[in-house]
Amino acid sequence: MLLFVTFFALFATITGTAHYPKRFTDHFVKFLMNNPHRNKFALNSYVVNEEAGTFGGRTDVDDDKHVLQNIRHDPVVFVHGNQESALYHSPTATGWNKQIEHFLGAGYSMVEMYGLTHGHRNVAVALANRFTCEMFMGVRRNIEAVIDYTQTDKIDVISHSMGVTIARAAILGGTVHFTDETCHLGKSLASKVDTFIGIAGANYGVCYCSNYLLMLHRACTNDAFATGICRVGNDTDEDMKINAPINCALEGVSCDNPYSSVLRQLNDRNERVADFTVSTWTTNDEIIGPTNMAWGKRTSHIPLSDLTIEYGELSHGQIKDLTAAHQLALITMHSLDAQLPHVRY
Repeated sequence: MLLFVTFFALFATITGTAHYPKRFTDHFVKFLMNNPHRNKFALNSYVVNEEAGTFGGRTDVDDDKHVLQNIRHDPVVFVHGNQESALYHSPTATGWNKQIEHFLGAGYSMVEMYGLTHGHRNVAVALANRFTCEMFMGVRRNIEAVIDYTQTDKIDVISHSMGVTIARAAILGGTVHFTDETCHLGKSLASKVDTFIGIAGANYGVCYCSNYLLMLHRACTNDAFATGICRVGNDTDEDMKINAPINCALEGVSCDNPYSSVLRQLNDRNERVADFTVSTWTTNDEIIGPTNMAWGKRTSHIPLSDLTIEYGELSHGQIKDLTAAHQLALITMHSLDAQLPHVRY
């Protein structure tokens, strides 16, 4: 099912009024420290990034009375994109503050929302970033920790951009081969995930990576978002090289050359990542591109998605920050509330 959503005005969200810990809570850190080796990635993010680098955990623990707040919702694990942040760090690393504030206003608590920072939160080095076993395994261990800590049957996962692939790999598990290492992630966690939302992901690569000037950057290799390159029509070798980014983004133009090996390994498994999977993208995306195509494939579409949503007018960052109301509706109702404005079926 495909929905088209146009924003004529911003959704009313509860922002700037909520107060919440800007790091993992002491109670969650104490839990992680029960197995510091297994939880090294999350603990390192907590220490290195300090405030705004992590969030989540119980806030009302009374050590004398052992009072713990009830968990009324499926806990949500948020996974950010390339050089982003768990919480607001800069205009290019805005984090998940909008979601936290909106969800708190809807009755969620911090024991039901979790995130950590992976990467340096520096957009200037985005092209130098790629997928690694440490990244996949670290996010997976954090998901496992949330499941163990909250003792819930199901969680929800909301991911954005590069985080879509990271979260998919972490949940699907199995073995992933990189050019320089092999990663054994373990069995699939999909049965523990109720809703998975992938926002502006690049599951088949990004067309700017077919630009011959960018191909050698880590972000455009087989361990990241390479799309491959193909001759179209009567293109000469030189034309093929120059026109590749344009041809890659055209609808109906395919390419037999393989795209990113890491992405192919995940897609070729053709396995569900959750009970209910949602793929969203925007036609005003300056990173993924306005057509959302990668050699004939809708790159933000996650295989076996149950619902796909196309937004207009929103940028790559705005589709994360300005759709918190939709994200909440999707994880709680598996649909968009008809009362939310500006939804066109």
